[in-house]
Amino acid sequence: MIIKKIFPLLLLASLFADDGLPNLSTRPKTQPRTIDMSADAIYWYTAENIDWAYTRHGNTESLETSYKTLVFDWAPGFRVGLGYNMEHDLWDSQAGFTWFQSKAAASSDGPIVPGFFAARLSLLEPFISGSARTSLHYNIFDWDVGRSFLVSNHLSLRPSIGMKAGWISQQINSNWVVTSLIHAQENLKNSFKGGGAKGAIRSQWQLGQLRSHSFSLIGSFEAAYLWGHTTIEDEFIDTLATAIFTNTTPRNFGAIMLHAFFGLGWDFDFDRDRSHFGFKLGYEIEDWFNQLQIFTNINGAQNNDLVLQGFSASLLFAF
Repeated sequence: MIIKKIFPLLLLASLFADDGLPNLSTRPKTQPRTIDMSADAIYWYTAENIDWAYTRHGNTESLETSYKTLVFDWAPGFRVGLGYNMEHDLWDSQAGFTWFQSKAAASSDGPIVPGFFAARLSLLEPFISGSARTSLHYNIFDWDVGRSFLVSNHLSLRPSIGMKAGWISQQINSNWVVTSLIHAQENLKNSFKGGGAKGAIRSQWQLGQLRSHSFSLIGSFEAAYLWGHTTIEDEFIDTLATAIFTNTTPRNFGAIMLHAFFGLGWDFDFDRDRSHFGFKLGYEIEDWFNQLQIFTNINGAQNNDLVLQGFSASLLFAF
């Protein structure tokens, strides 16, 4: 995927970066003991390959197959954070929570063949028409501890280690028309819960300063490994009282996540440098490897990446 090609570039860019947790302070040598609060508005696009059905048109000599894919729209979300900045040696600890939901929908006339397993077992295909919709629910907690230090008069880095945990669930609901009197519905759910260690490096390259105001190039690179639990449930019910349930044995395995951010920041110190206000705006991208664990009759077992990318704007206040 494209994200796997551009992550090496983002890794280099992380030397001038920040990760969605609060901005680095521009204070180069010391910092007062403060608490900071942050709020981010995010606007992400979800990229995930989901073939929910296919149609066939033609005859025995020429047969055309067309795959039907669910495509997500851009959607809003938010991130909130709380941190503690230690007076000693520029150590700090940050915690955050990110919430995001996204939806997609599609429909097609027949003859159409469903892509998921339970509907195929009904032996009622091909259907006259079909429609599908999916919803993604993303709820992730972050915590880390790190230390800021100066590389030069303008560049500061903050390596950190911490934990990432939460759950990502996705439902795919499809409706099928067998005849004008017979209808069916299939509900598929893919749910992941997990937690594990993460490491990150974020930095701030000061572009200029005017009195108590400073302007910076910021960004980050983060990697996490979460030990997780995945469940897959598939249910098919029609108006003929047919009920088919297929549940995959729960899977316990590790999940790899990569995250990168690149953007611009503005910082303002006041109250004799005991308080701090910051704003950043940028673009971020996050890849959850092999997140969608489902089985289809189109491509077999699926291990599709979940890629989230888009814009974020953050406000921070430290006191």
